[in-house]
Amino acid sequence: MPYRIEFNMSLDCIDRDELLERINGSPDFVLVDTIGKYEGNRYKIKGARTIPYPEVVDRREELRHFDEIIIYCKHKDCSASKKVALALKLLNIPNVKVYEGGIDEWTAHNLPVEEE
Repeated sequence: MPYRIEFNMSLDCIDRDELLERINGSPDFVLVDTIGKYEGNRYKIKGARTIPYPEVVDRREELRHFDEIIIYCKHKDCSASKKVALALKLLNIPNVKVYEGGIDEWTAHNLPVEEE
């Protein structure tokens, strides 16, 4: 007999302006780029820590000491950041949020980036 568990979880998301506020004034957060060089991606948001999507859960101890963890990926329809955030929440990592716009929205508004 299969064992089935259903979860009803929500994710906190922030928009571009909220992320800019964090970058300009909140010292104790970490911004996690889950894209890396996937599909030829060349940039990450300035100051972001690159942890490729499949590695984030295994490397969660690197993130635990921050007051807030903000995860992003390529664009709003990309599910990687949402999956990572949910996995971290299931592992009792608090204050995980998702920047849904991703690197595509960020670069479309000419905001600060770094070469990957």
